[in-house]
Amino acid sequence: MPTDATNQPDPTETGADFRVLLQRLIRHYEDSGTDVPEVDDVLLRWAAVLPDHAPDPGWPGLARHLLDALAAPSAGLAAPAALADEPPVATSGDLRTRLRALAADYARDRAWRADRRARGEWAGDGGGWASASLAGFLESWDSWLDASLGRPPRFPGVPPVEPVTWASVAWQLGAARVYE
Repeated sequence: MPTDATNQPDPTETGADFRVLLQRLIRHYEDSGTDVPEVDDVLLRWAAVLPDHAPDPGWPGLARHLLDALAAPSAGLAAPAALADEPPVATSGDLRTRLRALAADYARDRAWRADRRARGEWAGDGGGWASASLAGFLESWDSWLDASLGRPPRFPGVPPVEPVTWASVAWQLGAARVYE
């Protein structure tokens, strides 16, 4: 992956800065053609490179972790499994577990779409994931942040987007999974 898309030295101090990073990554992956990793591969990479016992990431840490995951060697594709109970996320270890569960759920969704296509059925708006590509997933994340930054959480039990904690990162990823 070209370093110009993922390793820019520009600071990511705010949610708006993080959205700029996501938008740059979206453009990169939309233009990349065949060298685009699957969403589950990136989630598994992220789980592999996420430091143990790290403090809450803030926007700079979240950007660094995402870029580290994108730059890491392929972790391969996840084995399909439905997203089960989602226990609370409070630590980097909890987020690692959630990343692996999301990767397996994405693989399940990809298998569902492939099965539908193999039977000649439309597989567009089905499954649990709003996006079937990395660029689409990043775009959903960006759109959700655009709708959420600076606003109070809309549902009980939802952590605020800011400050960026492991819990809010887990919520962002879950929202990006289904946000259109």
